[in-house]
Amino acid sequence: MEWDDLLRKHLGEFGRFQKFTSLLAILVGPTTGLTLVAMTFLAATPEHHCRVFGNTSSVGHRYRTEGHNLSIPLENIGGSWKYSSCLMYKISNRTATSRNETTACTHGWEYDRTIYQSTIVTEYDLVCWRSWLRGLGQSTFMAGVSVGGIFFGITSDRFGRRSTTVFCLILHLALSTGTSFVSDYGSFIVLRALDGAAVNGAFYTAFVLALEVVGPSKRNAVGMAVSLTFAIGFFILSVLAYFLRTWRNLQLVQALIMYPLLCYWWVLPESPRWLVSKHRFTAAKDVLQRAARMNKVTIPDEVSHLLVKSAESNENTKKFTITMIDLVRTPRMRKITLTMCFVWMFISGVYFGLIVGTTDLAGDPYVNFALGAALEIGLAILGWAGMERWGRKPVIAGSALMAGTGCLVSAATMELPTVSRNFALVGRAAIGLTFNCFIAYSPEVFPTVVRSMGIGVATAFSRMGSISAPFVSLLGDVWLPLPMVTFGVAACAGGLAVFLLPETLGVPLPETIADVENRKPQERDNDNSVNYTNPRTERYRISC
Repeated sequence: MEWDDLLRKHLGEFGRFQKFTSLLAILVGPTTGLTLVAMTFLAATPEHHCRVFGNTSSVGHRYRTEGHNLSIPLENIGGSWKYSSCLMYKISNRTATSRNETTACTHGWEYDRTIYQSTIVTEYDLVCWRSWLRGLGQSTFMAGVSVGGIFFGITSDRFGRRSTTVFCLILHLALSTGTSFVSDYGSFIVLRALDGAAVNGAFYTAFVLALEVVGPSKRNAVGMAVSLTFAIGFFILSVLAYFLRTWRNLQLVQALIMYPLLCYWWVLPESPRWLVSKHRFTAAKDVLQRAARMNKVTIPDEVSHLLVKSAESNENTKKFTITMIDLVRTPRMRKITLTMCFVWMFISGVYFGLIVGTTDLAGDPYVNFALGAALEIGLAILGWAGMERWGRKPVIAGSALMAGTGCLVSAATMELPTVSRNFALVGRAAIGLTFNCFIAYSPEVFPTVVRSMGIGVATAFSRMGSISAPFVSLLGDVWLPLPMVTFGVAACAGGLAVFLLPETLGVPLPETIADVENRKPQERDNDNSVNYTNPRTERYRISC
């Protein structure tokens, strides 16, 4: 009897226990999405220019004054003339008409506060020659997310889904709260990086837990429900940012609204599938009994006997410890792991590169950001239906190729701004669908014994793409269409690589590495196989 057969025949695939556990995982999603893109508003850069006439005010209605017109030179930016943000005339007589020599801002900057009252950029003057510090903050945050994915993935596979999720949530809430009270930018960078590690660990560990307790027929629905909560977090962020125009208030409130998640210490169950894989059968039976009570069913006694019998037959595997090397030790696991890392890196880079650009479009940045989030939620629902009907691979690959095509056409029509913008929005919407579907798909390709570890490593590579995204946008200074060309090529490459992965529609979750290596041809999308057994990788499965 396979684990999924136990769910179908005895416990139920999606009873009250599974719904409750899935809901707990879903509630972690918004705080993760909100935290990942919070820098869009925390570190927004408003219009600015050198402070002149000794003016220390930066209120919106005094942003442009007579001093501004007389003391700030014009620059040709993107074919239009605008007042310089980083230079001022170096003259003693401010009313002189001959003003050619310029200098850097010597008395600081004045900022347009009509949209953003206070951001990290305005508080610490992260503009002009100091603008690289803003990029450093986002890069170190994504580096923290990457490290957290690997570290907490390993921790989850070794110490459990529940304990890792709860620990990460406590750490996330503490760090997120502390960030709002920092006194210098260096502390902000450090706390944000640690927070990124914690929130990523909490999300993916809870995500894996949810998928491990539901039956195959509901797994895709739960996966998509959890993944689209990213976009819900984006929407919540846009609303909070609209009403909280100072970065400290925004940071503090986004932390405070997540404090109810501390109740997970008492209510979040451990994954019985993970407990079985670790031979902790007493604890597994306790969780199964709790699940049976909630689902109002009875688990037969012979199921417990199967657990003990299997433990005795697999006793020789206890002396082996699963490590990260096991992700690439065997042929099919190596193919899956490397392909997942490649696809995650490209898809994530394009996703975050395009989503941040939403606020640069014409119109209100808060409205643009909220509309982008709403569009992503709608497409995620359509993606779920498509994955259930046509399979995971066609939807993921097709949406990635559509995103790449949209970006490339946008780059080719730069001289037609409206057309270019519309195709860029097509790319943004399509890559959002790809991203959400790939989140739901990822846990289905890794076996239970390395699932969190595999996802952690793959998402660590995704953060490499996220880290590079802001720098790709700077390529526009070399050639205006180059960022969109880069994003387009990356999305197409990621979409084509998806075809190297197995189809998982209707296929039980693999329990062991041997399950992956020995999967039947029809379960592996016609991929030839050889019988593979190894005491190091043959971990426990429920069988009789």
